[in-house]
Amino acid sequence: MNETIVKIPNVAKEERIGFSFNYMIKVIEETKTADGVVLWDFANVSFLHPFFIAPLAIYKSNSDKIIKCINISLRLQSYLNSICFDRLLHFDNEKKEDVEMVMQQYFDKTYLPLCSFAMTDSNKDVFGSVIRNVIVKQTDIGSGGNTSISYLISELLDNIFEHSQSPNGYVFSQYLKNEGVIDLCIADVGISVYGSFKKAGLYQEEIDGCEADALRLANEGYSSKNRPNAENRGYGISTSKAMLVRGMKGAFFMLSGAAFHRYENNANDYIYLRNLFRWDGTIILMRIPTQIPENFNYVNYLE
Repeated sequence: MNETIVKIPNVAKEERIGFSFNYMIKVIEETKTADGVVLWDFANVSFLHPFFIAPLAIYKSNSDKIIKCINISLRLQSYLNSICFDRLLHFDNEKKEDVEMVMQQYFDKTYLPLCSFAMTDSNKDVFGSVIRNVIVKQTDIGSGGNTSISYLISELLDNIFEHSQSPNGYVFSQYLKNEGVIDLCIADVGISVYGSFKKAGLYQEEIDGCEADALRLANEGYSSKNRPNAENRGYGISTSKAMLVRGMKGAFFMLSGAAFHRYENNANDYIYLRNLFRWDGTIILMRIPTQIPENFNYVNYLE
Protein backbone atom coordinates (compact mmCIF):
# COMPACT_ATOMS: atom_id res chain seq x y z
CA MET A 1 0.00 0.00 0.00
CA ASN A 2 1.24 3.50 -0.84
CA GLU A 3 2.38 5.80 1.94
CA THR A 4 2.21 9.60 1.91
CA ILE A 5 4.15 11.74 4.37
CA VAL A 6 2.44 14.88 5.67
CA LYS A 7 4.69 17.20 7.67
CA ILE A 8 3.18 18.49 10.91
CA PRO A 9 4.29 22.09 11.58
CA ASN A 10 5.49 23.38 14.93
CA VAL A 11 2.50 25.50 15.97
CA ALA A 12 3.77 27.08 19.16
CA LYS A 13 1.52 30.11 19.54
CA GLU A 14 -1.48 31.98 18.21
CA GLU A 15 -0.95 35.51 16.91
CA ARG A 16 -4.72 35.88 17.03
CA ILE A 17 -7.43 33.40 17.90
CA GLY A 18 -7.95 30.89 15.11
CA PHE A 19 -4.57 31.63 13.50
CA SER A 20 -3.42 28.04 13.96
CA PHE A 21 -6.24 26.91 11.66
CA ASN A 22 -4.09 28.12 8.74
CA TYR A 23 -1.75 25.23 9.54
CA MET A 24 -4.55 22.78 10.31
CA ILE A 25 -6.20 23.40 6.93
CA LYS A 26 -2.97 22.57 5.10
CA VAL A 27 -2.46 19.32 7.05
CA ILE A 28 -6.05 18.16 6.60
CA GLU A 29 -6.17 19.01 2.89
CA GLU A 30 -2.90 17.15 2.24
CA THR A 31 -4.30 14.20 4.20
CA LYS A 32 -7.59 14.16 2.31
CA THR A 33 -5.87 14.07 -1.09
CA ALA A 34 -3.22 11.49 -0.16
CA ASP A 35 -3.23 7.95 -1.49
CA GLY A 36 -2.92 4.97 0.82
CA VAL A 37 -1.57 5.23 4.36
CA VAL A 38 -0.93 8.77 5.59
CA LEU A 39 2.12 9.33 7.81
CA TRP A 40 1.89 12.42 9.96
CA ASP A 41 5.54 13.37 10.50
CA PHE A 42 6.20 15.19 13.81
CA ALA A 43 9.98 15.49 13.32
CA ASN A 44 9.90 19.30 13.41
CA VAL A 45 7.47 19.59 16.33
CA SER A 46 8.40 20.60 19.86
CA PHE A 47 5.06 22.13 20.91
CA LEU A 48 1.53 22.16 19.56
CA HIS A 49 -0.97 24.86 20.45
CA PRO A 50 -4.24 23.51 21.89
CA PHE A 51 -6.26 25.20 19.13
CA PHE A 52 -4.22 23.26 16.56
CA ILE A 53 -4.02 19.87 18.24
CA ALA A 54 -7.72 19.59 19.18
CA PRO A 55 -9.22 19.88 15.66
CA LEU A 56 -6.42 17.66 14.33
CA ALA A 57 -7.28 14.90 16.83
CA ILE A 58 -11.02 15.20 16.13
CA TYR A 59 -10.38 14.97 12.39
CA LYS A 60 -8.12 11.93 12.86
CA SER A 61 -10.69 10.11 15.00
CA ASN A 62 -13.39 10.58 12.32
CA SER A 63 -11.31 10.16 9.16
CA ASP A 64 -11.68 7.11 6.93
CA LYS A 65 -7.95 7.40 6.13
CA ILE A 66 -5.35 5.20 7.80
CA ILE A 67 -3.26 7.81 9.66
CA LYS A 68 -0.07 6.93 11.52
CA CYS A 69 2.09 9.30 13.54
CA ILE A 70 5.88 9.08 13.15
CA ASN A 71 9.04 10.77 14.45
CA ILE A 72 7.51 11.93 17.72
CA SER A 73 9.90 12.92 20.50
CA LEU A 74 9.49 11.20 23.87
CA ARG A 75 8.40 14.48 25.48
CA LEU A 76 5.77 15.16 22.84
CA GLN A 77 4.57 11.54 22.88
CA SER A 78 4.06 11.80 26.63
CA TYR A 79 1.93 14.91 26.13
CA LEU A 80 -0.11 13.36 23.31
CA ASN A 81 -0.74 10.29 25.44
CA SER A 82 -1.83 12.38 28.41
CA ILE A 83 -4.39 14.37 26.37
CA CYS A 84 -5.71 11.21 24.64
CA PHE A 85 -4.71 12.37 21.16
CA ASP A 86 -4.72 8.95 19.48
CA ARG A 87 -7.74 7.62 21.31
CA LEU A 88 -10.17 10.22 22.56
CA LEU A 89 -11.71 9.64 25.98
CA HIS A 90 -15.26 8.66 25.09
CA PHE A 91 -18.43 8.76 27.20
CA ASP A 92 -21.74 7.22 26.23
CA ASN A 93 -24.59 7.55 28.72
CA GLU A 94 -22.70 7.04 31.96
CA LYS A 95 -24.11 8.23 35.27
CA LYS A 96 -22.84 11.55 36.55
CA GLU A 97 -20.96 9.93 39.44
CA ASP A 98 -19.14 7.63 36.99
CA VAL A 99 -18.10 10.54 34.78
CA GLU A 100 -16.95 12.46 37.86
CA MET A 101 -14.87 9.49 39.00
CA VAL A 102 -13.04 9.36 35.67
CA MET A 103 -12.49 13.11 35.49
CA GLN A 104 -11.25 13.57 39.07
CA GLN A 105 -7.75 12.60 37.99
CA TYR A 106 -7.55 15.86 36.01
CA PHE A 107 -8.33 18.21 38.90
CA ASP A 108 -4.63 18.89 39.48
CA LYS A 109 -3.71 19.04 35.78
CA THR A 110 -3.64 22.04 33.46
CA TYR A 111 -5.70 20.39 30.75
CA LEU A 112 -8.92 18.56 30.07
CA PRO A 113 -8.15 15.61 27.76
CA LEU A 114 -9.67 15.28 24.33
CA CYS A 115 -13.14 13.97 25.09
CA SER A 116 -15.98 12.77 22.92
CA PHE A 117 -19.43 12.12 24.27
CA ALA A 118 -22.64 10.73 22.83
CA MET A 119 -24.91 13.64 22.02
CA THR A 120 -28.00 12.89 24.08
CA ASP A 121 -30.00 15.36 26.16
CA SER A 122 -29.10 13.87 29.53
CA ASN A 123 -25.48 13.17 28.58
CA LYS A 124 -24.71 16.72 27.47
CA ASP A 125 -26.00 18.09 30.77
CA VAL A 126 -24.01 15.62 32.84
CA PHE A 127 -20.84 16.07 30.84
CA GLY A 128 -21.18 19.85 30.70
CA SER A 129 -21.49 20.06 34.46
CA VAL A 130 -18.52 17.80 35.11
CA ILE A 131 -16.09 19.48 32.72
CA ARG A 132 -17.06 22.89 34.12
CA ASN A 133 -16.10 21.63 37.58
CA VAL A 134 -12.78 20.30 36.32
CA ILE A 135 -11.84 23.55 34.56
CA VAL A 136 -12.78 25.66 37.59
CA LYS A 137 -10.75 23.47 39.95
CA GLN A 138 -7.71 23.72 37.67
CA THR A 139 -7.67 27.51 37.63
CA ASP A 140 -7.83 30.42 40.03
CA ILE A 141 -10.81 31.95 38.27
CA GLY A 142 -13.24 33.74 40.59
CA SER A 143 -16.93 33.13 41.23
CA GLY A 144 -17.96 35.38 38.33
CA GLY A 145 -15.78 33.37 35.99
CA ASN A 146 -17.14 30.13 37.43
CA THR A 147 -20.72 31.10 36.57
CA SER A 148 -19.74 32.42 33.16
CA ILE A 149 -17.87 29.25 32.20
CA SER A 150 -20.88 27.22 33.25
CA TYR A 151 -23.12 29.35 31.04
CA LEU A 152 -20.78 29.25 28.03
CA ILE A 153 -20.36 25.48 28.13
CA SER A 154 -24.07 24.83 28.71
CA GLU A 155 -25.24 27.11 25.90
CA LEU A 156 -22.79 25.78 23.33
CA LEU A 157 -23.46 22.13 24.15
CA ASP A 158 -27.19 22.87 23.86
CA ASN A 159 -26.43 24.34 20.44
CA ILE A 160 -24.76 21.13 19.28
CA PHE A 161 -27.62 19.03 20.60
CA GLU A 162 -30.37 21.14 19.01
CA HIS A 163 -28.85 21.96 15.64
CA SER A 164 -25.86 19.90 14.58
CA GLN A 165 -27.25 16.37 14.21
CA SER A 166 -23.80 15.20 15.23
CA PRO A 167 -23.63 11.80 16.94
CA ASN A 168 -20.93 13.07 19.29
CA GLY A 169 -19.74 16.30 20.83
CA TYR A 170 -16.06 17.04 21.49
CA VAL A 171 -14.32 19.07 24.19
CA PHE A 172 -10.72 19.95 24.98
CA SER A 173 -9.21 22.65 27.18
CA GLN A 174 -5.76 23.83 28.21
CA TYR A 175 -5.00 26.22 31.06
CA LEU A 176 -2.09 28.42 30.01
CA LYS A 177 -1.09 29.73 33.43
CA ASN A 178 1.64 32.11 32.29
CA GLU A 179 -0.75 33.75 29.84
CA GLY A 180 -3.63 33.75 32.33
CA VAL A 181 -6.12 32.13 29.92
CA ILE A 182 -8.12 28.97 29.42
CA ASP A 183 -8.19 27.84 25.79
CA LEU A 184 -11.40 25.87 25.34
CA CYS A 185 -12.49 23.99 22.20
CA ILE A 186 -16.04 22.66 21.70
CA ALA A 187 -16.79 20.91 18.42
CA ASP A 188 -19.07 18.61 16.47
CA VAL A 189 -19.03 16.73 13.17
CA GLY A 190 -22.60 17.52 12.15
CA ILE A 191 -24.36 19.38 9.35
CA SER A 192 -22.85 22.86 10.06
CA VAL A 193 -24.68 26.12 10.67
CA TYR A 194 -25.40 26.56 6.97
CA GLY A 195 -26.70 23.00 6.74
CA SER A 196 -28.97 23.57 9.72
CA PHE A 197 -30.60 26.64 8.11
CA LYS A 198 -30.86 24.82 4.79
CA LYS A 199 -32.50 21.76 6.36
CA ALA A 200 -35.02 23.97 8.15
CA GLY A 201 -35.70 25.98 4.98
CA LEU A 202 -35.30 29.25 6.89
CA TYR A 203 -33.70 32.55 5.78
CA GLN A 204 -32.70 31.13 2.42
CA GLU A 205 -33.10 34.49 0.64
CA GLU A 206 -30.91 36.22 3.23
CA ILE A 207 -28.25 33.52 3.00
CA ASP A 208 -28.42 33.03 -0.78
CA GLY A 209 -26.05 30.08 -0.72
CA CYS A 210 -23.30 31.90 1.23
CA GLU A 211 -22.13 30.01 4.29
CA ALA A 212 -20.56 33.13 5.79
CA ASP A 213 -23.98 34.83 5.73
CA ALA A 214 -25.48 31.81 7.49
CA LEU A 215 -22.79 32.12 10.15
CA ARG A 216 -23.55 35.82 10.50
CA LEU A 217 -27.27 35.16 11.02
CA ALA A 218 -26.55 32.55 13.69
CA ASN A 219 -24.19 34.94 15.49
CA GLU A 220 -26.81 37.70 15.34
CA GLY A 221 -29.27 35.48 17.18
CA TYR A 222 -31.33 33.91 14.38
CA SER A 223 -32.26 30.29 14.92
CA SER A 224 -32.80 27.40 12.54
CA LYS A 225 -35.57 26.29 14.88
CA ASN A 226 -39.04 27.61 14.11
CA ARG A 227 -39.44 29.83 17.17
CA PRO A 228 -41.48 32.87 16.08
CA ASN A 229 -41.65 34.20 19.61
CA ALA A 230 -38.04 33.49 20.57
CA GLU A 231 -35.88 34.05 17.53
CA ASN A 232 -33.36 36.08 19.50
CA ARG A 233 -32.31 32.96 21.39
CA GLY A 234 -30.94 31.38 18.23
CA TYR A 235 -27.96 29.13 18.93
CA GLY A 236 -27.12 30.83 22.22
CA ILE A 237 -24.07 32.13 20.39
CA SER A 238 -24.75 35.87 20.38
CA THR A 239 -25.15 36.03 24.16
CA SER A 240 -22.20 33.74 24.83
CA LYS A 241 -19.71 35.63 22.70
CA ALA A 242 -20.86 39.03 24.01
CA MET A 243 -20.31 37.80 27.57
CA LEU A 244 -16.90 36.38 26.66
CA VAL A 245 -15.48 39.17 24.49
CA ARG A 246 -17.13 42.37 25.68
CA GLY A 247 -17.54 41.37 29.31
CA MET A 248 -14.64 39.06 30.14
CA LYS A 249 -12.23 40.53 27.54
CA GLY A 250 -11.66 37.13 25.95
CA ALA A 251 -11.78 35.98 22.33
CA PHE A 252 -14.13 33.86 20.20
CA PHE A 253 -13.65 31.93 16.97
CA MET A 254 -16.12 29.76 15.06
CA LEU A 255 -15.48 27.56 12.02
CA SER A 256 -18.52 25.92 10.45
CA GLY A 257 -18.62 24.24 7.06
CA ALA A 258 -16.76 26.55 4.67
CA ALA A 259 -16.90 29.75 6.71
CA PHE A 260 -15.39 31.17 9.89
CA HIS A 261 -16.07 34.03 12.28
CA ARG A 262 -13.51 35.74 14.50
CA TYR A 263 -14.50 38.09 17.32
CA GLU A 264 -11.85 39.66 19.57
CA ASN A 265 -10.80 43.18 20.50
CA ASN A 266 -11.72 45.22 17.41
CA ALA A 267 -11.90 42.22 15.03
CA ASN A 268 -15.34 41.05 13.94
CA ASP A 269 -14.80 39.09 10.71
CA TYR A 270 -16.94 36.69 8.67
CA ILE A 271 -14.94 34.86 5.99
CA TYR A 272 -16.28 32.51 3.30
CA LEU A 273 -13.64 29.90 2.42
CA ARG A 274 -15.56 28.60 -0.61
CA ASN A 275 -13.62 25.69 -2.11
CA LEU A 276 -10.49 26.28 -0.05
CA PHE A 277 -11.54 24.19 2.94
CA ARG A 278 -14.57 22.65 4.61
CA TRP A 279 -15.00 21.35 8.14
CA ASP A 280 -17.86 18.87 8.32
CA GLY A 281 -19.51 20.36 11.37
CA THR A 282 -18.64 23.24 13.68
CA ILE A 283 -15.66 24.12 15.87
CA ILE A 284 -15.85 26.85 18.50
CA LEU A 285 -12.72 28.19 20.16
CA MET A 286 -12.88 30.36 23.26
CA ARG A 287 -10.01 32.10 24.99
CA ILE A 288 -11.24 32.73 28.54
CA PRO A 289 -9.20 35.02 30.83
CA THR A 290 -8.79 33.84 34.40
CA GLN A 291 -8.52 37.45 35.61
CA ILE A 292 -11.86 39.08 34.84
CA PRO A 293 -12.57 42.86 34.98
CA GLU A 294 -13.85 43.90 38.40
CA ASN A 295 -16.99 45.49 36.95
CA PHE A 296 -17.97 42.34 35.03
CA ASN A 297 -21.39 40.90 35.83
CA TYR A 298 -22.58 38.01 33.66
CA VAL A 299 -26.23 38.96 34.29
CA ASN A 300 -25.77 42.05 32.12
CA TYR A 301 -25.30 39.82 29.09
CA LEU A 302 -28.25 37.48 29.53
CA GLU A 303 -31.17 37.96 27.12
